[in-house]
Amino acid sequence: MSDAHTLAYEAVHWSGFDVSKKTFDASLVRHGQKWPATALPEVPVCTFPRTLEGAKAFVQWLHTLLAASDEPFRVRVVMEATGRYSRELTEWLMALDPSLEPAIAPPQQTAAFIASMGLRNKTDRLEARALGFYGMEREPAGCCPLTAQEEELRELSRYRDFLVEEHVAASNQAQEAWSCKAVRDMQEKRLRLLEKDIQRVETQMRELVKQTPELKRDIDQMSTIYGVGFLTATTVRVELGDLRQFPKARQLSAYAGLSPSLLQSGSSIHGRPHMSKRGNSRVRQYLYLAAMTAVRGDNDLKRTYQQLLRQGKSAMSALGAIMRKLLVLMRAIVISGKPFDPMWKTRREIAQCVWEKP
Repeated sequence: MSDAHTLAYEAVHWSGFDVSKKTFDASLVRHGQKWPATALPEVPVCTFPRTLEGAKAFVQWLHTLLAASDEPFRVRVVMEATGRYSRELTEWLMALDPSLEPAIAPPQQTAAFIASMGLRNKTDRLEARALGFYGMEREPAGCCPLTAQEEELRELSRYRDFLVEEHVAASNQAQEAWSCKAVRDMQEKRLRLLEKDIQRVETQMRELVKQTPELKRDIDQMSTIYGVGFLTATTVRVELGDLRQFPKARQLSAYAGLSPSLLQSGSSIHGRPHMSKRGNSRVRQYLYLAAMTAVRGDNDLKRTYQQLLRQGKSAMSALGAIMRKLLVLMRAIVISGKPFDPMWKTRREIAQCVWEKP
């Protein structure tokens, strides 16, 4: 029997993780167990230190629990997104046993699922058990951990955004009329220091990209699009990962929170479609700035924007469509491996005319 057929008949158990800074609680919901038919106290749970040794102890605990199982089985892991804590734990588990295929679920989805269970208490062990049932019912896809270079680049990018926010706040304070010269001097010194730190971080980001051929190739290609610069391309790449992992463009736009959301109920509630904004806010922030730059030039994106306005779309709605178009273009360029060609549409029309010429 092939591996594909073996996997189809394999029992899949789910382990829910409640992750904290120093420890994580792990449960085991066996294949076929459903809530509320299976009460939460019947689900085994154990606490481990959030270290590599703790991850090894968890794998051994699984083997001990399932040692008596006669049928082939597979265990998968699901946990909430807790920043560095969940990412580190995912990396350890993938190194120990890739078949665990850890999934990092959005907190708003897991919180809604746990709330639907109507639990009267809230403890780490209860949430670990509830997450196990979440995995059994929803079967979330496994995550793709970032490489060490991607992780470092993302930290630099996020720290740069923090410094920019600090610089904006300091600039606003410096505009006030302070009578004390010492205060004015310290504010000017702080602004100069922040500007140097921002430049230093950007330099480190560019050096890191140069040293990583895969990142450099993707970022350079995405930067050829109207309005997309190094910072926008880098943010999209490190926050959303490799854009090739999305089979369809609409899956990428939905993941980034750029897909439309409609509110409609009965005959009285007919809300206008609006951007869902359920994805990464940093990606949307940079795409917004890139779209603002693109629609000010002489290009197809500006013409699309103006056409949407003539059709009655609001300025923000039309700009949201340009943001989505930019992201879809990035995916297409990365997949094709070719830089953006602003004359592609014109060349296609010319070729069509020549082909149809009698």
